[in-house]
Amino acid sequence: MDSFHFSMLIFLFTFSSFNHVFSYTPQSSYKDHCASIVPESTPSVFSPHSFPLGDHNTGYFTGGDRTIDIVATRRRYSFTLQIMSTYATQVPGLFSIVGTARFVRTSIFRYRMRNISYDGSRSSNWRQRGNRRDYLTFKLVGFWSETSGKVCMVGTSTRTGNSHILDAVFKLNNVYDASNISSLVSGSLESLSSEKDENYFEPFYVLMFPIANHYNYTLDSIEAENELSKGSDTEKGLSLDFNSSSFCSSYPLSRVIKRLWLEYSSDCNSSKNCTPTRESSGQLPSLLSLRGIECSHKNKPRFRFLMEFLNTTYYQINQGFNPKNMLLGEGWWDEKNNRLCVVACHVIAKESSLDGAHVDDCSVRLTLRIPSILSIKNSSSIEGQIWSNKIANDAGYFRRITFRTDEDLGVEGQGLKYNYCQLDRVKQSCPTHKPVKSKGTRRYPDAYSYNMRFDMSVRESYRRVGWGYSAPFTVGDRFHDSYLRRNFDSFPISSKEVPNVVLNNASLFNISYKISISRISNSTLSDRNSLFNLSSEVVKISAEGIYDAGAGTLCMVGCRDLPSNDGTPKSHSLDCEILVKFQLPSLDTYNGSYIMGSIESTRKKSDPLYFKSLDLSSAAFYTEAAREAVWRMDMEIIMALISKTLACVFVGLQLYHVKRHPDVLPFTSLIMMSILTLGYLIPLVLNFEALLTQNPNNKNFVLGNVGWLEVNEISVRLITMVAFLLQFRLLQMAWSSRKSDEGNKGLWADERKAAFVTLPLYAAGLLIALLLKLKKNGSEAPILSAVYQQHPSSSWDNFKSYGGLVLDGFLLPQIILNLFSNMEGNVLLLSFYFGTTFVRLLPHAYDLYRRTHNYAGVDNGLYVYAVPNADFYSTAWDIVIPLGGILFAIVIYLQQSFGARYVLPRRFKGSNIYEKVPAVTDSKAEVETTNM
Repeated sequence: MDSFHFSMLIFLFTFSSFNHVFSYTPQSSYKDHCASIVPESTPSVFSPHSFPLGDHNTGYFTGGDRTIDIVATRRRYSFTLQIMSTYATQVPGLFSIVGTARFVRTSIFRYRMRNISYDGSRSSNWRQRGNRRDYLTFKLVGFWSETSGKVCMVGTSTRTGNSHILDAVFKLNNVYDASNISSLVSGSLESLSSEKDENYFEPFYVLMFPIANHYNYTLDSIEAENELSKGSDTEKGLSLDFNSSSFCSSYPLSRVIKRLWLEYSSDCNSSKNCTPTRESSGQLPSLLSLRGIECSHKNKPRFRFLMEFLNTTYYQINQGFNPKNMLLGEGWWDEKNNRLCVVACHVIAKESSLDGAHVDDCSVRLTLRIPSILSIKNSSSIEGQIWSNKIANDAGYFRRITFRTDEDLGVEGQGLKYNYCQLDRVKQSCPTHKPVKSKGTRRYPDAYSYNMRFDMSVRESYRRVGWGYSAPFTVGDRFHDSYLRRNFDSFPISSKEVPNVVLNNASLFNISYKISISRISNSTLSDRNSLFNLSSEVVKISAEGIYDAGAGTLCMVGCRDLPSNDGTPKSHSLDCEILVKFQLPSLDTYNGSYIMGSIESTRKKSDPLYFKSLDLSSAAFYTEAAREAVWRMDMEIIMALISKTLACVFVGLQLYHVKRHPDVLPFTSLIMMSILTLGYLIPLVLNFEALLTQNPNNKNFVLGNVGWLEVNEISVRLITMVAFLLQFRLLQMAWSSRKSDEGNKGLWADERKAAFVTLPLYAAGLLIALLLKLKKNGSEAPILSAVYQQHPSSSWDNFKSYGGLVLDGFLLPQIILNLFSNMEGNVLLLSFYFGTTFVRLLPHAYDLYRRTHNYAGVDNGLYVYAVPNADFYSTAWDIVIPLGGILFAIVIYLQQSFGARYVLPRRFKGSNIYEKVPAVTDSKAEVETTNM
């Protein structure tokens, strides 16, 4: 009885879900648009897992341009069918289904994002890829006929960003339970509105390669296995453990096989007999993308692939859906030769409607392997070839095509080795030098550290022509972790553990590099002797040589890939007459340390492959210096929090003082209070403006601990806001008391006199400061960094620096006002003017400490305390400004203790003073008297 009730509850729950979705059915009935395709019937029993395509299936679509429109040259079209409920009906073999169809068009774009990390992970200037998506989702209800394999559904959708209701009919063909390579599901989604109706949309045509419940692999026949085993590629590849690796899901393996660069035979100049695709544009595709559809490991590793051939470049990977450029294949892993074998068939479909899509002509063969031995001339992580089993005169025949990629693979395997084959040339081109004896031992980066990876600024004839990136590929016989994704800390630090140490010297290491250089100037293409004259966008160089860890020198012989003259990717050709040199700075150098290098051709100038020498430079952000920078920033944050908190305390004490002695408020300098108030307000406004105007596509991720830094910055800003409010309250009270005290109109005159003296002093000081800054900037030679561009000081920076100097001397207006008013008494609390002076001068003391201990600053933007462009900071200023601030505080103390003009010589002491007299009425008044 309990079991029966439980079953009834499940049925009622699922049926209520069905009714909920069925409420989306448009006004037009199923009978009007689908009854002739799939008859309808009354749903009866919930029947999960009956629909052969499963609960979730993906595919591609065409059409619907004006419905989902993104203006972009690179798009990706994806379609998803999700079946939420399946019900058996009173008719055998007929099922009621409820689901959603989602059409997504993604625009692919790229942007720069500097990603600098000093926690031992990476340091590079990446071009990141971003997506902008638009989509349309339909809620559908209909029926599937198991006998005819047809699906017909009706439903509605609310258009993205619009309130219009779109009514549609969705149809699918060839939806069967049994599935093999020929089981392609095609269909359409069409509008139920007339073309003149505002709710009308252009038809969507879909194509799916279903992941069925029972897929039958049929192409791995004995004949196909024998044919693939006799291919021209006889080298044995690296073994793979498919318990941890898969062409369908393993990352980055599944990512890398989507970018396989094609290379054609030398006699291929057009698409005739050179490409396996049915596209007749005349241009040979340059990229092969293998996308795993399904993987099976029941008896042996088997795979289903979608093969796409694209006409693209390094920065244009994704293109629109075109079935003429696609093949559908089945593959298996050949354990004997350690390679992937694939038999592929052409996808035949109309590009406009995809109606009647099917597979045909399964004559395409593909093998893929992971080389077990790499070298400077062959550093590809994946190699393979494609060919046809037809003879030359048959239709569909094409010449053998090879492909390769050198992207980081991340596949663990046994027996992967690197063969150094150019070390003899390196020894001839890079003679070793005897170490120069000097006081103390200079330390250089360890061969296994991340300091060996760096970005580069590339110059040709003193003109910047590109950006580059260099990373070690191997050190000794160990692969760099960017290739195998290992933890670099696990590599031996001692060179004694590395067998490939040369010349019997513990500081010399065999090393190989991968160098990539991107062109930024089109003018280099017109130069016959430019490195880029044969390359469109990117030059890739593989290099190997010797690193001297005792002198920081890196000398290597390099090989660059050579494209064909007509732009068609041809068989792998190299130029190995290249010499690459780098000089790394010492680890003990923190400020202004740069990696300098060069790339030059060893050919004669008359040689067609000769190119002009390139000068390389890179800012050396060493991990050791970066750790000290992290410690410095943490200390600066703590000091900033303490300083702002003390500022709040001192202003609060002054507020308490004037509350107890309100008679001193009119004698407070309004100029001084305004300067202090603006000193807190301006940083808050600038930080808020920077927050609003920051570019999300150009972000600096620094030191790998962004969240902690942002939290502390927010804390500093909140405390600064409190200090501003307290200081503003003090200014408001001083202003109100001055206005309400009509008996002391002479104080306004003294304030004006003080302003006439103070403001010209500030103007003269600003002029002198600007002249000094201009002279200093003119004497400094600009240095170009590969990661951070050092900009000269702007006029705004000069104003900010001088503003900091004015704040340091905030007591000057009060001193001058005291001289004119000749006031006696404690207008300012001792703790306020001495405490605030201490807060203002503490950054200079810290800067002096920072300079003496050589704490490196990666960039001005990384300072959170004692920011160089917010005040005058140098060894001289760090001494002069504190002495001046202390002198001003002492003058205020003497003025309030012995009279305002006590600090002046006797003959300059005047006769005007302000005396407080008893009030005749309830209100207080002050009478100015003259002492003769």
